[in-house]
Amino acid sequence: MARLTRIESVAPEALTPEDIAAWEGFTSRRPDLIGPYFDVRYVMDIGQSVPDAHIARLYDEQGQVAGYLPYQVRGRTLQPLGAPLTDYHGVIADTGFVVDYPLLLRSLKANRLEFMGWVGEMTADKVHARTIEAITQIADLSDGYDAYLARQKAQHHKFYKNVGRCQRNVEKDFGGFAFSFERVTPDLLQWVIDQKRQQYSRSGMHDVFGCGWTLNLLSQLAKRQDEGFGLRVGVFRDVSGPEPVLVAAEICLMRDACLHFWFPAYAESYYRYSPGILLSLRIMQHVAEMGVTQIDFGAGGECYKHTLTSPARVCLEGTIESRTSLMTVLVDAVVALSPAAREKLGRLRLSVQRRLRTIRACETEPKGKRDAFQALLRRGISRLRTPAPATNDVAA
Repeated sequence: MARLTRIESVAPEALTPEDIAAWEGFTSRRPDLIGPYFDVRYVMDIGQSVPDAHIARLYDEQGQVAGYLPYQVRGRTLQPLGAPLTDYHGVIADTGFVVDYPLLLRSLKANRLEFMGWVGEMTADKVHARTIEAITQIADLSDGYDAYLARQKAQHHKFYKNVGRCQRNVEKDFGGFAFSFERVTPDLLQWVIDQKRQQYSRSGMHDVFGCGWTLNLLSQLAKRQDEGFGLRVGVFRDVSGPEPVLVAAEICLMRDACLHFWFPAYAESYYRYSPGILLSLRIMQHVAEMGVTQIDFGAGGECYKHTLTSPARVCLEGTIESRTSLMTVLVDAVVALSPAAREKLGRLRLSVQRRLRTIRACETEPKGKRDAFQALLRRGISRLRTPAPATNDVAA
């Protein structure tokens, strides 16, 4: 069993043909690394836009490259390369490769590794690890779209009855929406980003596109013209009027037979027709005919995903630290002293940690950090004064 003994950090553009061949060899031998986020092309493309982007070459006892870890540096913290946009992350290596996390942190001059969607083994000895499990949500199209839809309808009859009603209303009011599945143009990308930013503003979530580099990342990916890899977008247009109107669009990341639903967006004026749900199903029907067998909706998240998918593999969210911070110790103490409120405090803690992680990933300039933390503080105070009413998640 190979073990990590030495680390070398290089820029993504410094990967050699030998690195690329080794990387592709590792992913070809790991069924859990078939997704597009683990493709070396994804890493090389986004590395041109991500601030402080790096690849760690991981060497074993024989002095051979035994793996890679793409990452970005935020202060003394390591994050997945492309966070918060990159949904899955992990060590690119053969199964069984043992990572020495204290060595990893020391070599990369970091105190902390934080992650969401970690895929693969994680044995973190001699460090302070705090992880929770999340379940990836997958739509299995291996038997075709019709078989998939029949399975889902049998399990979620009421949901699909409502979907059918929405589809009939679309036909009645607009004569149906025109569908296309195409490459991502600058105009389509900007439309989706505009809708997402409006959504972030309404919900109080951090605007992940306000920092600039995240939009550049998607623009860079959109330039790649490979047949089996890269950005695609499913689109609904209302063509009942004199000019076509964009109703909904879902930006997807594709790698061969695997498609990841990434950024869904719809025009608020069409909300009552559930265009996001209808578009997701229409995309699946279309790509199944192209040979796609797996649609990845990500891990956890909105309730609607469970009616469209089945639980698949486990991935991890959490942190590995070389030493426990004072804040962590204090919060642990508060939770320990309040067993009755432990669950509520745990949820609050996780929510705050996720927001801070997103801000840390996006905002690399002092002003951006300051504005984001001030907005987070204002939102926290506002919610303490006026608790938000419970709402149901809806498809974007």
